[in-house]
Amino acid sequence: MKIKVKIMFGGVKEQNLDVLSSSTYEELLGSLHINPEIVLIFRGGNPVPLDEKVNQENIEILRVVTGG
Repeated sequence: MKIKVKIMFGGVKEQNLDVLSSSTYEELLGSLHINPEIVLIFRGGNPVPLDEKVNQENIEILRVVTGG
């Protein structure tokens, strides 16, 4: 299935990806070489768990910045 991904890491990059319907969001991040511990994934403005199966909606990947 095809999904549209917007990656927001300092800049914004959009790409269309072909993923298996059995893939999880964590597997999707792995295929993009993105560490799942430093990002949040949003679908329709709501965060999604990494172990959830990817669906055909557009997603946004946002890098989380922490500090003290």
